[in-house]
Amino acid sequence: MKRAAGLLLPVILLAGCGQGNPPESMNAKFEKLDYQISVRETVAAPSDPSIARLTREYAALVRQYASELGPEEAKRRLTQEAEQVGQYCLACAATLYDAAKKY
Repeated sequence: MKRAAGLLLPVILLAGCGQGNPPESMNAKFEKLDYQISVRETVAAPSDPSIARLTREYAALVRQYASELGPEEAKRRLTQEAEQVGQYCLACAATLYDAAKKY
């Protein structure tokens, strides 16, 4: 009986975890934005304004998490995304490269 009660207590406590709407983790936000950009790259025309909007959002997300990422990782992420987006939107790549210069 004590063993069952001992096992039941952690289950009850852990069941309370995850209640409500916890904010998305940093990596989940980056993955979601990466996916949205990649879909636009493959499906939309290069003149699609949503790619420019998404790249600005990406730069803002890196800026938001810059203290957690560190300057090297922030610069790496922005540069890598700029290289991928540059094939479809040169202005978008320039936005990301400019953001990377700050790190």
